[in-house]
Amino acid sequence: MENISRHEQHEEIFNAFEAALGKGNVKDNPATVNAYFGDWLPPKTLGQSIPPEFVVLPNGTMETQAVVKICNRYKLPFVPVGSNQWSLSTAPTLPGTVIIDSKRMKELIEIDEDNMFAIIEPYLTVAQLHAEANKRGLYIGSPEASAQSSALAGHTFQGLWGVAYRLGVSFRNVLGMEWVLPDGEILRTGTFSLDPDCGYWGKGPGPDLRGMMRGYCGALGGIGMITKMAVKLHPYPGPKVWTAQGHIPNMTTTMPKDRFHWELIKFDDLEGAARYMYEVGRAEIGGVVQKWPTVYYIWWWANCNEEYWTEWQKRTFQDNVKHTVGTCLWGFTSDEQLEYEKRVLEDIIKDTGGRRVKQEIYDMWIPRAANNWIRDTNGSRMMRPAGTFLALTLASDTIRSSVDLVKQGYKWIDKFSPPILDCDGPDWIGTYDFSHFGFAETDFPVEKTPEDLGDLMGKIMGMVKEDLQKGVENGIGPFLGGPYHEMAGPVFKYDKLLKGIKKAIDPNMVSNPPHNISVE
Repeated sequence: MENISRHEQHEEIFNAFEAALGKGNVKDNPATVNAYFGDWLPPKTLGQSIPPEFVVLPNGTMETQAVVKICNRYKLPFVPVGSNQWSLSTAPTLPGTVIIDSKRMKELIEIDEDNMFAIIEPYLTVAQLHAEANKRGLYIGSPEASAQSSALAGHTFQGLWGVAYRLGVSFRNVLGMEWVLPDGEILRTGTFSLDPDCGYWGKGPGPDLRGMMRGYCGALGGIGMITKMAVKLHPYPGPKVWTAQGHIPNMTTTMPKDRFHWELIKFDDLEGAARYMYEVGRAEIGGVVQKWPTVYYIWWWANCNEEYWTEWQKRTFQDNVKHTVGTCLWGFTSDEQLEYEKRVLEDIIKDTGGRRVKQEIYDMWIPRAANNWIRDTNGSRMMRPAGTFLALTLASDTIRSSVDLVKQGYKWIDKFSPPILDCDGPDWIGTYDFSHFGFAETDFPVEKTPEDLGDLMGKIMGMVKEDLQKGVENGIGPFLGGPYHEMAGPVFKYDKLLKGIKKAIDPNMVSNPPHNISVE
């Protein structure tokens, strides 16, 4: 290839992709490739990403395998994408990058009602899977990336569903997988390894290889592309058709009152909220238990930026929902179960010193936003006030440790404001697995300008390095992928494991380098 021009090599590669995928499924025109190197996150604004050389659209595992083999032949880096909402790791940074877009792989292959699982492709959205599962009395969680995101990708990346309190975080709901490894080999796990049409069981053969993609933020495209996945479904007591009234942005949702009941319970401090969450979990009641920061309420409630900032200045939510825990009781088996859980919750509220928020605040929030934690519609509103949002702590441990982490987040917010905009000390504490573990996150708006984002990203990296020097993992670093693992791996003694895996399955280092770790 050294004896041909760059243009000739480009044409040769284009023809190879087209031969594998067919005409119209390989793109290199500026209008297309320029749409693939930025989104609401910082890379494009900061000049850290470049357009890909090719965008390819395979249909199915075999065509994906052909693409990956061509990338290996020409030593081209490739980035697999689902709904493509995470440019921190999917925006190209290297010349010659190939984006593998899964738009043609959007099938709901099967729903097995009796055994409660679905087989899905990468571009099927959460909303589409919900709609079909609900018709059959089944359900799956929704990530806060919104229901328009890829259901498959949502099982490989963080996966802190609103309903994970009861159903478990997303990666615990993964069953069999069909997976094109970085070298082009096809890996089938669980029962897919015995029958490629049957994925009801996730383990084996041999070691459970789901652990390779179950990291806190997944592998960020660094270990190939999953082209088919079987996922657990769960019993659902709700209506077969989602009960929405009106149209976005004014859409409301009211769930049947004989099976769902929302409470917003306020406390004097975070410790009181934590005690309440522990007690609700101990009683094993409810389907959603979340302590939302005040900024979340208005992010999802407001229909436009003008309404957002007007209501924020009135302090409607700041003065009424600070240290409030949202709880949704589900009558999974019957309306009698719901009535029982209401009585139990009433005792817990009394014992922990909680009190209900004002009725007018409840009425503002519940119909317009809270049900999005059952199927998230408004998650993407988080970046609307400023064009983007970022976070300082995103750590999973216990609920008590989450309280400590968000308090530390308060200090960092104060220290980094400006460029962080007014956000009333954001302190999301989620509780999962019946309160056996908690999650802390401090999300905030920041103006999407090179100056403000550059200033803030520099400060965040300084914070991450400072924490690593103390042997502390604050949860932010893993979202940065390979560059972070290069720093943190030696501290926490996992770098050799990651590098060993990467070398074994990606000998040419083509699968979204430098993720999930560099081996250079």
